[in-house]
Amino acid sequence: MSGIEIGENIFGIDKNSGIVEIKKDPYVESVQINSTYPNKIEIEVVERTVSYILEQNERYYYIDKNGYILETSLSTADFPEIKGYTTNLEEKELGARLNEEDLSKFNDLIKIIDAVKSNIIEAKLTGINIQDDKNYILEFNEENKNIMLGDAKDLVAKMAWVNLFIKEKKNESITIHLNTGNVYFSPKEGG
Repeated sequence: MSGIEIGENIFGIDKNSGIVEIKKDPYVESVQINSTYPNKIEIEVVERTVSYILEQNERYYYIDKNGYILETSLSTADFPEIKGYTTNLEEKELGARLNEEDLSKFNDLIKIIDAVKSNIIEAKLTGINIQDDKNYILEFNEENKNIMLGDAKDLVAKMAWVNLFIKEKKNESITIHLNTGNVYFSPKEGG
């Protein structure tokens, strides 16, 4: 990808051109090319990893935690699905980012995912609706639970409630409401 050939004179290598070519791959976050004299070239690459999927018109878009589109597929993968986004993905090229409105919610999204992981919620998070940043909706489909989270404040306390309700209402299809002053649960619609 760098255009550097084995046996090429180390002094004639165009590092900048190599970096530009390698960074064309959407999975490449950063790249560095170093010469080690007399005859070595080291290429260090930091890769992006898939964190979420988005679906649009029966096509799945794999994105990283910073909103970069890494690849598209006709099949889904085992990552939380982001719903309620506004980006027209069909107009975006691989390596492009989601629009500013969606990216503005990604800081909250990262905090929410970290809170789910750090509170050792055993249920598998399958989806997050980001349409309303005052009421993010978490989906735990295998547990048949939806969480009306509210905003991304007080996540430690909210995740304690999530954990409690998921364990205590294990066999029930419920929506947990953390988006009001009173924490409560109700039967899940369509559950």
